[in-house]
Amino acid sequence: MQSYSVHGGIPMKDQGAPIAQQVVVSMPDQRVSDDIIFSTFNLHFFNPCCLGFGAFYNSIKARDSRYLGDFSKARQYGARARRLNIAAVIIGCISVLTVIIIIVTMKNNSEATLPYHYRQ
Repeated sequence: MQSYSVHGGIPMKDQGAPIAQQVVVSMPDQRVSDDIIFSTFNLHFFNPCCLGFGAFYNSIKARDSRYLGDFSKARQYGARARRLNIAAVIIGCISVLTVIIIIVTMKNNSEATLPYHYRQ
């Protein structure tokens, strides 16, 4: 290697090609699920005990927190919205099935109690 003298009198050595160093940039995970479409569907169609409204409210809070940069709160609100959405769908489906079963049962019972000449 060659030595070069600097104006201050300190010799410098030529090290050849520069060495690249790896740089790691830590960025927070910005993908936060707010389930706003699912919440809107439940708000309009499956809203037992106002669970659909609660899910919609938490979805909006998750979206607002994400825009403000508070990703931990956004994840928390998003998870709560998803749980409320699932509960609203389950309770809504059970309610619809129960009503259908009651209507079919009542129709069958009413036909069984009619006199024979009124039956078709």
